[in-house]
Amino acid sequence: GINAEYGLDSNSFGISGLKLMGARHEGGKLKVTEDIMSDLVYTKISWIRICDVKEVGKKITLPVYLNNMRTILVETLDFPTDEDKFYQRGVAILCTSLS
Repeated sequence: GINAEYGLDSNSFGISGLKLMGARHEGGKLKVTEDIMSDLVYTKISWIRICDVKEVGKKITLPVYLNNMRTILVETLDFPTDEDKFYQRGVAILCTSLS
């Protein structure tokens, strides 16, 4: 089933259709790009207890907004990265590109 295909378990869920502004997902990490927006085809979101978190290197916490107006913050999510210019570039995730 789809749960096995995407590695979903009882502590996670998958969502499609999210938009990434100012960055792209490549090789399991986020990269700053000149592109205005890119699609996150399928995103796995997991709840992990803080005591179970394994350090995997540098990470960035990005805001998830309802739309491109950026007035309604839905959540923040952590992503692995090797770069550090995300905040200066205003990188964010949108649930929809519609305003």
